[in-house]
Amino acid sequence: MKEDTVTGTGARGGPPEPTRGSHSQWLLLGTVALAWFLVLLDDTAVAIALPSLGRDLGLGLAGLEWVVNIYTLAFAVLTLWGGMLADRHGARPVFLTGLAIFVGLSLGAALSPTGSTLIGMRAGQGAGAALMGPSALALLCTSFSGPRRAAALGVWSGVGATALAIGPLLGAILTDAFGWRSIFFLNVPLGILMLIATRAVLPRRTQPAGRPGKMDIAGGIASGLGLSAMIFGLTQANTYGWRSATLWSVMGLAAAGFTVFALIERHVTTPLLDRTLLRLPNFVAANALGLASLAIMCSLFFFLSLYLQFATGFSPVQAGVTLLPLSLLVAVVAPVAGWLVSRTGARILISAGMALTAAGLFTLAGINPGWGTRQLLPGLVIAGIGIGLSSTPITTAAMGAVPEERAGIASGTLNASRMIGLSLGIAIMGAIVAAQWPGDLADSGVAPQAFTDGIATGFQVNAAIALAAAILAGTAIRTPKRQPPQDSTPGESPQPRVP
Repeated sequence: MKEDTVTGTGARGGPPEPTRGSHSQWLLLGTVALAWFLVLLDDTAVAIALPSLGRDLGLGLAGLEWVVNIYTLAFAVLTLWGGMLADRHGARPVFLTGLAIFVGLSLGAALSPTGSTLIGMRAGQGAGAALMGPSALALLCTSFSGPRRAAALGVWSGVGATALAIGPLLGAILTDAFGWRSIFFLNVPLGILMLIATRAVLPRRTQPAGRPGKMDIAGGIASGLGLSAMIFGLTQANTYGWRSATLWSVMGLAAAGFTVFALIERHVTTPLLDRTLLRLPNFVAANALGLASLAIMCSLFFFLSLYLQFATGFSPVQAGVTLLPLSLLVAVVAPVAGWLVSRTGARILISAGMALTAAGLFTLAGINPGWGTRQLLPGLVIAGIGIGLSSTPITTAAMGAVPEERAGIASGTLNASRMIGLSLGIAIMGAIVAAQWPGDLADSGVAPQAFTDGIATGFQVNAAIALAAAILAGTAIRTPKRQPPQDSTPGESPQPRVP
C-alpha cells in the first residue's frame, strides 16, 4: 500500500488515528491554526487602518482596494499551485516555505516608502499565504477523520474567525498608538516564533503523494491571467466607465484566460484543477458557497470600516469596537457549528446560516449617515450568527469525500474559491458605491449621504446573494447515509466522513 505524504499510512486507507488524548494531533492543529491566524489577522487589521494608510501614502479608493485585493488576488491565483505542491512534495515543506515568505514580505510591507511598494509587498505576502493555506488544511484533513475531523475543522474555522474578531480592533489600537506600519511589524516576531514551532511539531514524513506527470505550468499561467484580468476590470470599472472599450477588452482577456485554462485542463495528464473533484457534488457546491460567503463577509467589513471613519467621524479604535460584535459572534458560533455538523449534517446549517446572513444584511441596508453603534448592532448580530453558522459546514462539506492523496489540491481549490470571493466582493461593492459617489477619498473627502446610499445598495445586493446561497445549500448539498460509529485504532480509517 502506498505511503501517505504526511502520516505514513495508506493514502486511501486514511491516516492513523492516534489513541484518544494523544497530544500530537492537537499540537499539529494548534500550530497550523495559529499560522492561519496570522494570515487572516493581517488582512482584517489592515482593513481598519486603510484611511490612515491612504492619507500617509496618498492612495484613493481604488488604491486602497488594491492594498486588500492584491493580497487576496495573489492568494487566489497561486493557491492551486500551493495545493498541487503539497500533494507532490508533502505538506510540511510547502507550509514552512510559505510561512517564511509571508514573514519576510511582512517586514518589506512595514518598511514600504510608497503606495506602489506596499502593494507589491502585499502581493508577496499573498504568495506566501497561498502556500500556507492549502498545505495547512491538507495536514488537518489527513490527520483527522470522522467526527474528530469535523471538530478540528471547527477549531480551524473558529481560530480564523477569532482573527477576524480581534483584527479590526487590534489594527485600530496599533494604528492609533504606533501607526499602520506596526500591523506588519507585528508579523515578524510572531512569524519567527511560528517557524521555530512548526519545524518541531509538524510531521517530518513528507514523501510526495505521487501525482505523476509534469507540472501544469500552462494551466497556472492561463488561470492567473484570467483571474487577474477579471479582478482588475471589476476594480477599475468606474474609473474607465462601464461602456469603456478598455474595460471590456480587459474582461475579454479574462474570458479568454478562463477558456484557455478549461481547454488545457481537459488535455493535460496532471491538471492544476483535479477534474475528479468536480464529480463530487458537495465539493462543487461548497466551493460556490465559500466564494459567496467570503464575498459577503469581507465586503461588509471593508465598507463598514470606511463608513464609520469617513461618514461618521469615528476613530479607528471606535470603528473596531463597533465591528467587534459581528466578529466575536462568528468566532464563537463557528466552532459550535463544527460540533453540530456531525449531528445535523452540513445542509441545514449552511442554509440556516446564509438565511440569517441575508436577514442581517437587509437590516443593515437601512443605513444612513446618522447611524452609529446602536443602530448597526442588530444587523451585525444577526449577520454574525449567520456567517458563523455556515462557515465550518462549508469546509466539511467540501472536504468530506475527498481522498487523502488529493487533500492538497482540494484544499487549494477551496481556498482559491474563497479568495476569489473576497476580491470579487470588495470589487463589486466598490463599483456599486462608486456609482453613487465617484469621489476620491484621498483628495475630496466623502459626501456622507451619497457614500452611505452606495453602501446601502451594496448591502441589498449582498443580501440577495446570501438568499441565493441558502437556496443552493438546501438543494445541492447532500447528506450521506450514516453508518454506525466505530472507534478508531491505529492503521484504520474511521467511518463515516461527515460532509
